[in-house]
Amino acid sequence: MPDVRALRELLSLWGRYKSGKSMETGKSEWGKLFSLLVDVRPWGPEDRVPPETIQYWEECIINAPDDPVRFEVEFWFQENLDQRRRVFQKFQREILELGGQIVQHADIPEIRYEAALIDIPPDHIQTIIEHRDVSLARSDEIMFLRPQSVARHHPRIFDGDDDGETEWIHDDVSILHRTPVVGLLDGLPIQNHQRLDGRIVIDDPDDIGRNYEVNRREHGTSMASLIVHGDLNRQEPPINRPLYVQPILQPNEHGEEHTSRDQLLIDVVYSAVRRMKEGEGSQPATAPHVVLVNLSLGDEWRPFARVMSPLGRLVDYLSYNYSVLFLISAGNVMDRLKITDYDTGTAFEDASPEDREKAILKALDANKGHRTLFSPAEAINALTVGAANQGSAFNNDLPANLIDPFTDDELPNIASALGLGYRKAMKPELLFEGGRTPVQIVKVDGSVTIQPVRNPARMFGLKCALPDQRGGTRNEGHTWGTSVATALATRAGHLIYETVIDADGGSYHADVDVHYMPVIVKALLVHGASWGPKGAMLDKFFGPKGRGQHVQRRDNISRFLGYGVPDIKRVLDCTENRATLLGYGRISANSALVYQIPLPADLNGVGVLRSLTITLAWFSPINPRHQGYRMAALDVSEVSNDRFWIVSDREPFQPSDKSITRGTVFHERRSGEKAAVFVDDGYLKLRVSCRSTAGELQESVPYALAISFEVDIGSGIQVYEQIRDRLITPVRPTVGIGT
Repeated sequence: MPDVRALRELLSLWGRYKSGKSMETGKSEWGKLFSLLVDVRPWGPEDRVPPETIQYWEECIINAPDDPVRFEVEFWFQENLDQRRRVFQKFQREILELGGQIVQHADIPEIRYEAALIDIPPDHIQTIIEHRDVSLARSDEIMFLRPQSVARHHPRIFDGDDDGETEWIHDDVSILHRTPVVGLLDGLPIQNHQRLDGRIVIDDPDDIGRNYEVNRREHGTSMASLIVHGDLNRQEPPINRPLYVQPILQPNEHGEEHTSRDQLLIDVVYSAVRRMKEGEGSQPATAPHVVLVNLSLGDEWRPFARVMSPLGRLVDYLSYNYSVLFLISAGNVMDRLKITDYDTGTAFEDASPEDREKAILKALDANKGHRTLFSPAEAINALTVGAANQGSAFNNDLPANLIDPFTDDELPNIASALGLGYRKAMKPELLFEGGRTPVQIVKVDGSVTIQPVRNPARMFGLKCALPDQRGGTRNEGHTWGTSVATALATRAGHLIYETVIDADGGSYHADVDVHYMPVIVKALLVHGASWGPKGAMLDKFFGPKGRGQHVQRRDNISRFLGYGVPDIKRVLDCTENRATLLGYGRISANSALVYQIPLPADLNGVGVLRSLTITLAWFSPINPRHQGYRMAALDVSEVSNDRFWIVSDREPFQPSDKSITRGTVFHERRSGEKAAVFVDDGYLKLRVSCRSTAGELQESVPYALAISFEVDIGSGIQVYEQIRDRLITPVRPTVGIGT
C-alpha cells in the first residue's frame, strides 16, 4: 500500500484532473491514466462492505430478526506476526464492546490471509446497513466484511423422480486392501449402499455421521457413486481401488447439506487436506497417496470478479505444496435470464431450435459478467470442470412447459458457470457430461425470462446412487450439474492413473514416480479436448468482429467451452495411425528442455493429412503479493527455424495462441497435409521453457508433456509401430534436467 504522503499527492492530482485543471509539469501522463478511471479514493466503507454483504445481512435479519448475524471479516494482511497479533487483539476488544463474539480466527501466512468469523447483534448490523460510515466499516485494519463462505447443496424434491430400489449383482472381489489415489471432500455417503459397500473408505474425524440421517446423505452419495461407477445408465465397470472420503458437509434444519456454520470454509478445506496428506499432531496422514481430490463444491456468495479468492489461493498453495490435483466444479448459476429477442412466450416456444439457441446464447453472452465461476473454481493449479449439455436420460420427450435451450449436446448446459479465470486464464478448462438441462418461462413483460429447472432430472440427467425418504440402501435416481461433471472428470482421472501404471497393458511409464502423477493426469485429461463443430458456429456468432479481434472473440468462446469436451478413450488407446507420447520432469526458471519426437519414416516427403496435439501441464508456486500471482509460466515452441515444419498450421477453431499460455495448461492442436521433406533426422524438436512471472522463482516446478501424432487412416502409414520402434526409452528431453 502507498504511504500517507504518496496517497495525498495522488489524491491532489486526481482533484486537479476532476476540476479540469492541467497537470503540473512532468505529471501529464497522470492525466492519461485518470481518463480511464471512475474514481480515486482511499479504501473506505463502500469498499469494505460490498453489495452482496448488505444483501446477505438483510436476508439474515428477515429470516431471524432476533438472532446475531454471523459473517466474515477479512483483514489486510500484515507481514509481521507481532503486528497481526496487536491488530487482532484490538479487533477482539471492539467486537466485545459491540456485544458480539468471535467464533473462529484463521491465520494462513502462506497465502497472506487472516480472517475471523464473528457474531454481531442484529441492531448493530442494521445501523451499518443504514449508515456505512460507522464502526467496523471504518476500521483501517479491515479489508472486507463478507457473507460467511459456505458450500451448500440444496435438497432434491422427492416427487417420484427416482427409479426406486434396484438389485445390483456385483463381484465379490475385495479392493479395500488397495491404496486409494482419489479423495472426495463432500457430504457423507451412504457407506452401505449396495453401489458403495466395500468400495469407499470413510474418514470422519469430527463424527459428522452421528447426526447425519441416511435419507439426507444426498450429495456425497451421488458424487461417490459417479466417481466409482460413472453414469449407471452406461453400465461401466467400477474403479478398482477404494475411494477415500472425508465428509465436510453436514445437514441443517432446512434439509440442506453445507459446511460447518462454526468454521471458516477456508479452514475446513485446509484442515481436511492437511489431515489427508500430512496428518494432525502425532497422527500420521490418513491418505498420503491420494493424488486427485474431488471438490464438487463452491461458494455461491463469492463469484469470481477479477480477484483471486482466499479459497482459490489456498487450493493453489495446497496443490503445489502437496503435489495433488484438485478437480473443482465451476458452479451452477440458477439465476433467471432475460431473452430480449422475443416479446411473447408463444414466439419463444414457436421459434426454430436454431434461432432460439442463438437468442439464448446472445443473452448468456450479454450477462457473462453475472454468471461467473464460484470460488474456488478460479484456482490456477486446479482443473475446473463445467457441465456439458449432455445427459443419458434425455430422449427429447420433455413436458410441454419445459424447453430444451440448445440444439445439441456440444455446448455447456445453461446453468454451468462461465469463465474466464484470473488474468483471463482458461477456465473452466474442460466440459464433462452434466445433464441436458431444460428451461421454463417464468416471466413475460415485453421480453421473455427463462430459468433452468432442477427437476425432473430423470428426463435429462445422469443415473447414480441416491438416498430415498426411508433411508434405504438400494435406491437409485438421477442428478445433474457441474458437480456431476466434476465427479465424472475425477473418475476419468482415476482411469488415466491406472492406465499409466499398467505395465501388463503395455505402458512404458509403469515405474513413474508418484510425485509426477498429478501433473501427468492433468495433462492427459486435457489432451483429448476440442471444441467440436460448435466452436465454428460460435466463432461466426460471437463478437467482436473485424481485423485483429480474433483473440478477444476466441476468449469469449473459451468462457463457454474452455478447451472443450475431452475424448478420454482417444488419449489412452493408440491406434495404428496414431501414437501418444508422454514426458515429465521438473524445470527451473529461465531454462529450457528440448524433446525429440520421432516421426514415422513413411511420412518423409509424403502429402497426407496429419495432426499434432501438444498438451503441457504444470503446478506453479504462487506469489499473493504480486499482481502476476502465478510464479512459473511454461510454454512449448518449435526448435527448428522452419516452425512446426511437419504440421505448420494451427487448427482454426480453438483457443488463441495468446490464451493458452495464461494458466497452467498449454493445449494446442495443429494439422496439415502438405508434403514435407524430413529435417533433423526425422525428429520434431520441441522446446519446453520456463520463465518467472511474479517475482523470483527459486525452485523447479513439476510438469508433464503429452504429444499425439496422427495421420489419415487411409494413408496406410503405421504411425504407432514406426514411432514405437524409434523409441528405445520413453520420450525424454535431450538437454537440461532429465525425467
